[in-house]
Amino acid sequence: MASRSPRSRGSCVLQRALSPRDGSVFSAARYRRTCKEPLYLIALDRYKTDPASQCHFSPVSAPHGFLYDATLSDGDCRVRVSLHPNLNPLLQNNALRCGSELYDVQFAVEFDEARLGGRCRTFQVLGLEIEEEEETGSPGFQRLRGLNLQSLPWFGRSDGDDEAAVAPLLARRACYLPLWDCDDYFGDAWESPTRRAESPAHHSENDADEEGTQFVTLQQVKASFIKKSKGKLGPLAVRVLKKSRLCHFGKEDRTNECPYQAELEVADRSGAASVILWNSLCLRWYRCLDPGMVLQLWDYRVKESYSRRLGEGRESQNQDQDQDQDQQHIEISLNSRNPAAIIRVVPERSVQRGWRLPSLTFSFLTRAALASCPDGTVCDFIGLVRFVGRPERTRKKGGGGEEFSVYRWLQLDDGTGAGPILLKLHSTSQPETHARLRPMFIVVCTNSQLASTGSQQGGAPSYQYLTSTRHSQVYGHGQHRGRSYTTLPLVQRFIAWVHTLSEETEMSTAAVGGYFSFPPLPTNIKHYLGERKGNPCLLSMEELRAEVGRLQYREHRRFTVQGSVIAARYCRPGERQGEQGRLSTSRAGLAECSTRHYSSSSSLDSASLEPHCSPVGSPEIPFSPHYLRISSTPKQSPPRRSPRKRPLGKCRRKTETPRKRLALTSQFKSSPAQSRQADRSLRQSTASCSLADFIIEEICSEFQLSSDEEEQEMQAEDPALLSPPPGARPLAWSGRCWQGERLGGAGVLPETVPRRYNHARWELQTRAAGLQPACLSHTLPEPARELESFSPASNYHGCYSVTILGLNERLAVEAVFLPTMPAGPHAVPHENSLASVLAHGGPSPSRPPPAPEDLIATAPALANKHFLFVLDISQQGAERLEVVLNRTYPYP
Repeated sequence: MASRSPRSRGSCVLQRALSPRDGSVFSAARYRRTCKEPLYLIALDRYKTDPASQCHFSPVSAPHGFLYDATLSDGDCRVRVSLHPNLNPLLQNNALRCGSELYDVQFAVEFDEARLGGRCRTFQVLGLEIEEEEETGSPGFQRLRGLNLQSLPWFGRSDGDDEAAVAPLLARRACYLPLWDCDDYFGDAWESPTRRAESPAHHSENDADEEGTQFVTLQQVKASFIKKSKGKLGPLAVRVLKKSRLCHFGKEDRTNECPYQAELEVADRSGAASVILWNSLCLRWYRCLDPGMVLQLWDYRVKESYSRRLGEGRESQNQDQDQDQDQQHIEISLNSRNPAAIIRVVPERSVQRGWRLPSLTFSFLTRAALASCPDGTVCDFIGLVRFVGRPERTRKKGGGGEEFSVYRWLQLDDGTGAGPILLKLHSTSQPETHARLRPMFIVVCTNSQLASTGSQQGGAPSYQYLTSTRHSQVYGHGQHRGRSYTTLPLVQRFIAWVHTLSEETEMSTAAVGGYFSFPPLPTNIKHYLGERKGNPCLLSMEELRAEVGRLQYREHRRFTVQGSVIAARYCRPGERQGEQGRLSTSRAGLAECSTRHYSSSSSLDSASLEPHCSPVGSPEIPFSPHYLRISSTPKQSPPRRSPRKRPLGKCRRKTETPRKRLALTSQFKSSPAQSRQADRSLRQSTASCSLADFIIEEICSEFQLSSDEEEQEMQAEDPALLSPPPGARPLAWSGRCWQGERLGGAGVLPETVPRRYNHARWELQTRAAGLQPACLSHTLPEPARELESFSPASNYHGCYSVTILGLNERLAVEAVFLPTMPAGPHAVPHENSLASVLAHGGPSPSRPPPAPEDLIATAPALANKHFLFVLDISQQGAERLEVVLNRTYPYP
């Protein structure tokens, strides 16, 4: 083993744990090791299984869906490992994540027979124990953040081979997938425009001689396809009109190194057609191509379009009425081989007039114009962002229930109509753009589709909103300059309206994250059942418990149950609770049930063991991958976090002996106080700008010829907004005492509360509200704690905790109710009792909002009554469950 290390061999944790005990290279072909000392997870990678993956496991434990690779470090070196599929639930629930401190990591070590030389070893993690983070975060994690992790050598690799491959370890895939969806690109395998511009191949392509080249039109290509001509077609010169999001079509039973597809809608003077990028061409070109670009295409294949084969029309056929859509039934396929297609980007200054290419057009509509448009209208929209919701995940249909889509809500305002409009933004395969979305900035979403819900005929109000489509593109701050839409009259009128706004007023209402539900549910059970055609999809409490146990990280689902209200309590803004939405109960019976999907894989019989996991010369010993408990070092801590330790599977008890933490060289050592000071310094460096009179000028500068620089200064949070008044006592009502099983928690999670937007600390705020990242450099030690450092949004005035007891009185649910202020013509007046507020989602618009004391005083009227409850439940990571009461309908 020739891996470099800044220390001697005896002091490196990974070397001591994973090297052969006799020091020789070939002492054992296969062996197992357990690392007792702490290791830290610094990167996670996900990929789809394929037939090659099955060879690494026995038929009993064969993986399904996705596998994970991880990078572990001890501070001296790092190692890439594969994780056994039985550990997948820990990853899917975000209990095992970047920054986790690991103990008793059990490795299976063997040689990689696919690499020349036979001295490269592979490592698989079979079991581990996760150390729960302390209140100030793990000291080892804090010290590890001070290291340049990319400079650490790789354990088990020879000199000159220090960089780990970007390909998955247990599958023949060319790249990894994002952690939480399959619609975005991820990793360095995807070529960026900057890298392509610097590559020699790019210059050789762009310097090609055009003189004498005879370009064909799409009409000629179509005619040749219809005639089934076998001659080679000439090159095409086309303009890109639309670009779809990525489509990942990897299958478990098929070997495809790069199962990606992307569609471009292109046009020339004769018509329009679809161009499909296949497989590795997506890695090379997807990030480099944008709508409006002019392309030259060689060595393509022509086939009948997919939508034509299915007998369906395309979404784009509802647009571009001025273009001939007759070519849409052909498809131009660009492949990496057979034949290898050639793509060339033509700069706008080099586009010849003789090509007569159509210009890129836009269909911008204002908020006022959308009010009279029918459902399904596809348009472009520009607006000022007032609210950015947190990312949430929903399961895709098909995919075996393992694939998710990610979406978030944006509130956009263009100064027309009755008010802002909401945009349900799904992935557009622009992860960098989505990560920088924030209030008080201008966003353009192309090819968005108008949708509405409800019906005036049935008595329920109708709500309009926009949703992104397959061909949507989003442009945010820093991406508008030079785009053709900036000169459109509608856009310029919008910019003039933005200049009239008051920054102070806009900043006071801008918000980020928190629970958000749209469109609002009906206010009575008749309309609610009418929207669902009489079927409310009721679940029993036992079924609810089982469904909640299957939720994955940030997965949002809506459930309907029956029961009664037995307790209600008002929670002031900033109030902390002892139990914050734990996936736990007051009795061990429910605790076992709520974590059964962990413990069900905690022990396997000998038939499920991989042969290569047994030591050479020893009998087959059951050595099952398992989960060990999340434990915490005993210490006095505030009551915001439950001190209870939850087993994640079969495990041994943690010993009283203090564990040895990460020991780094003296130049990286720091005390907890120094770590906190470093975090404060980081915040201050991020927050070096103020909000005074420069945001509007900044966001409008991309639509103008010049902009002025303004001084920036720090804006601090008001501490009075972050904590409840001293001496305040809770307001509560209890109809009966319940000592049985409970699902959920009594308090509101930090992720549930919408936060006032802080422009000075926007990057920290968006990262804290976002999804867990896949690498340590982007990981926050305690995202929930960072969220609590931001003031609640101006429209948040506290919440109510409601205890729901099932009809059979076997299980109670602790839910949080967040009243919303109704507005607009859809608001329905009511009597402002707690029962009517729970049914309408908020107070009556015709009366002043009732004080919490007044609402709690009406709670006894809820006793011994039958209700239908609509619950929005989301898993916020590890054991933290968010249960929000959306509506409470009295049963007639």
